[in-house]
Amino acid sequence: QKLAPAKARADDQDAQDRAALAGFYATRVYAPIWVFKTGLNDKAADVITEFGKAADWGLEPADFAIPSLAPVPGASEPSPEALAEAELTLSLSVLRYARYARGGRIMDPATQLSSYLDRKPQLLEPKDVIEKIAAADAADAHLRGLHPKHPEFEKLRQKMLELRQAKAAPEVIKLPPGRVLSPGKSDPQVALLRQRLKVALPVGADPNFYDEPLKAAVIAYQTEVGTRPDGYVGNATRALLNDVEELSPQKLIANMEEWRWMPEDLGDLYVTVNIPEFTLRIVKGGAVVHTERVITGLPDKQTPVFSETMKSVAFQPRWNVPNSIKVNELWPSLARGGTYFRRQGLRVSKNGRDIDPDSIDWAYTDIRNYDVYQPPGAGNVLGELKFNFPNKHAVYMHDTNAKGLFEETSRTFSHGCMRVRNPRRMAEVLLSEDKGWDEARIADVIANGPPNNEVQIDRKIGVHITYFTAWVDDKGELQTARDVYGHEQRIQLALAGRWTQIAKGPNHLAPVRAPEGVTYAGGNPFKSVGDFISSALGGF
Repeated sequence: QKLAPAKARADDQDAQDRAALAGFYATRVYAPIWVFKTGLNDKAADVITEFGKAADWGLEPADFAIPSLAPVPGASEPSPEALAEAELTLSLSVLRYARYARGGRIMDPATQLSSYLDRKPQLLEPKDVIEKIAAADAADAHLRGLHPKHPEFEKLRQKMLELRQAKAAPEVIKLPPGRVLSPGKSDPQVALLRQRLKVALPVGADPNFYDEPLKAAVIAYQTEVGTRPDGYVGNATRALLNDVEELSPQKLIANMEEWRWMPEDLGDLYVTVNIPEFTLRIVKGGAVVHTERVITGLPDKQTPVFSETMKSVAFQPRWNVPNSIKVNELWPSLARGGTYFRRQGLRVSKNGRDIDPDSIDWAYTDIRNYDVYQPPGAGNVLGELKFNFPNKHAVYMHDTNAKGLFEETSRTFSHGCMRVRNPRRMAEVLLSEDKGWDEARIADVIANGPPNNEVQIDRKIGVHITYFTAWVDDKGELQTARDVYGHEQRIQLALAGRWTQIAKGPNHLAPVRAPEGVTYAGGNPFKSVGDFISSALGGF
């Protein structure tokens, strides 16, 4: 019974495919595509051969039914009924292949996996699919062309094929516990460190000696992962170096599936954030022109996965506190008569008029009926810049006054918004493209412009918040990241048909309610409010 929703979706899609085929065949007076009177034709053979290669694209060949035709006993040809059944079976399999090639094995990730996965399969109209393959000279090539055209998808696919063809899984080099590895000194673990970082050993050199090229590689690695770049390999760096997983084709297939959900055209200029990598990139004409570290949402307040369009950049922004924080994290302090609210510089207003929070009996008042905000200023949690791309998740990118957290390796600290380490440089890149503004112009607007100054973006700039735990870098190396929110695991479970094992979590778009056990009639269960609110404000 628990499998019913997934099966119902599949049945619904099959019904839509049958309806599309009914209209298609009617327009051609029911002339077949795949059969003639003696059986399957060459076009059918090409399609069936391609179904057999579905695993090369991360799909399952068994998902695509293949007709079997046999002559009627005593006759030299199959019956008309058998031919018709074979024709429809193959057409339905073609439509299913097209659907799966575009991500349709998981029809609605937001409801089937997690509300934070706000993606949809990039499906094609069944009528268009069957019409075009019927007209195609090479039906097998046409099927292959239904898969995503993103170069990143193809790079992952090639790595998946390499993994499947390898006789053994790639060796995972790990460093056992030991003393600190220091530049200029010898240690048996240096040879392992050299293998782990793929640093070639000079001809005739001692493999256990920690030389300058290896030190440079260690510093580059430490810089990349966000730990102190001193060249010494102690417990912290050793743990990071050992934090590698043994790759499987299933991991790459799960990431390929996410590419099937991505917009077909990402745009000539776009901003992308890869959550597990904690990295933002600005891409122009297919080339990365800017890269920066970001902080993303806590596991219970995740940054959602979706695409939108950049609309504006706000200079010296005001922070409008969302209902979730007002109800769960600010109201308890106000109801207790705490002073933390004022010390953070927060204000309350209604209908555009500021109200003294002390004039309200918060024990009997619903805070959702009031606007709570933090004015622009040095202590504002959004810092000096905010990047707006309106969306139903109410998240955006912004500056922060908690810069030290960017040095952490895993950076899930926010309430869902993305904090950018150097937002001024990001503004320079985007506004240079949009308005021709230079560094000096942006610095002047920050320093001398009005507060909460929202500058509209005229050029179409896409924003793609992604969740890839595997990708191929510019050097052709496969890179991986931790599955910090569990989305990769959810996708793998769904593709394996293990729907009942998927932990969806709560719907983060559900209406905000007061915490369980809290009433607006005096008293509340919160005890250590000061630290709680401090964490909330610093973590937005």
